[in-house]
Amino acid sequence: MTDDRTPAVSISRKKLTGLALGILLPSIVFLYPGELDFALRLVLAISTFTVAFWTFETLPIDYTSLLVLLLFPLLGLLPFEVAFAAFSGKAVWLIFSGLALSLSITETPLGARLAQLVLGRIRSYGGILLGVHLISVLLTLLIPSGLVRILILMPVIVSLLRALGEKPGSPASAGLVVSLACATYYCGTGVLTASVPNLVVLGVLESRGFPLYWGEWAVALFPVIGLLRTTCCYVLVRLVFPVRDFRLLPVSNLAQTELPKATTSEEKKAIGIFLLGVLLWATDALHGVHPAYVGLGLVLLCYFPGWGLLSPKRLRNVNFPLLIYIAAMFAVGRALETTGFSTRLAAALTHWIDLSSAGAPVKLGAISCLMIPFGFLTDTAAIASILTPVLLDFGNSLGLPSVPMGLSVAIGASLVFIPYQAAPFVVAYSFRYARMGQFILLMSLISLVSLIVLLPLNLLYWHLIGLV
Repeated sequence: MTDDRTPAVSISRKKLTGLALGILLPSIVFLYPGELDFALRLVLAISTFTVAFWTFETLPIDYTSLLVLLLFPLLGLLPFEVAFAAFSGKAVWLIFSGLALSLSITETPLGARLAQLVLGRIRSYGGILLGVHLISVLLTLLIPSGLVRILILMPVIVSLLRALGEKPGSPASAGLVVSLACATYYCGTGVLTASVPNLVVLGVLESRGFPLYWGEWAVALFPVIGLLRTTCCYVLVRLVFPVRDFRLLPVSNLAQTELPKATTSEEKKAIGIFLLGVLLWATDALHGVHPAYVGLGLVLLCYFPGWGLLSPKRLRNVNFPLLIYIAAMFAVGRALETTGFSTRLAAALTHWIDLSSAGAPVKLGAISCLMIPFGFLTDTAAIASILTPVLLDFGNSLGLPSVPMGLSVAIGASLVFIPYQAAPFVVAYSFRYARMGQFILLMSLISLVSLIVLLPLNLLYWHLIGLV
């Protein structure tokens, strides 16, 4: 009886903590005397409330998100059209496309068949975990969108866990799900086209006359920030989520999933659609079609009446509340941008920190560290778009070259600790096979290792190749 009651007590304490912080912190922010005007203090208070409620899940995340979306226009902080503008943006519809396409794996025999194929060849937890990391690195090189990479691989992982009989939140479930999200996201910093903050930094550099090519970015960041960080992710997962006696997998569970002996027409269609998607996403630099358009086109094929592998009615199973969260995340970033809070805070921080007598590696490392506190306010892509010009100007005033400065900003934008800081983590969490605390634990460890070990190592590497 004690074991059954413990989770309920734990959850109630977690929500109570979130409620207390969600009331106390915004009140302090709003009432704190200072030079900030009323609108700016109000936006910051709402942002603080949102962060507390998202992190501790005091209310369902989608409910908190909808509340925030309504508060901004009701309080006159953003026009209604601006607050809800994300629903007309490509990012939300790319996520919708991925969620709709993932049903072709989880709601057809394809997911179970892929799981059996994997388990028939790899019989250990370490082997499956290693395979997840290798596939994540490969797709990082091929597919430019981190959201798409998560949405392609997560249904396969979920089907695999179901075949193994693993419950959500178990060490094996958390290890596979969280490591997939972390390997996909953190490795993406080392590939120019694999992360939205990377592209933001590139755009700012090009606007200032400093073009940076795909290969140059990979040489500077992929060996340490990409590949070595993914290796650290694998090691940390083995330490944080140990699975004992996993070498003898419960293969009997696979027999409980009766599959047609021959591949069905629905499975063949799903494979063909996904291969077409990978081909188009991987070659977007050649044909110039945005990944969102590709995704929506694949959804039309998948649900086409009479031919598609799924009935259009199955679209009701898409996790639409997740789209509300994504829209709220962008709205918070837009509100902070329009009130000038992030720019003012960045200017204040750079004024307080004296780096004039420090060497170039220390200055570049400090630039990456300056990104960390801003990342807790909203999505890293929004923060990168706001802070990159500010930090480049600050770096130029210190005599730093623009390209290493931009690369340092990209590294700083990748140091995320909580899922809401980056959309791919939120999408992975929405499958509910790993708890919020499990995500935060591994993400925090990877970011701390990146900050303490990999960042100095990467600066040394830059010195050796002559970048600084």
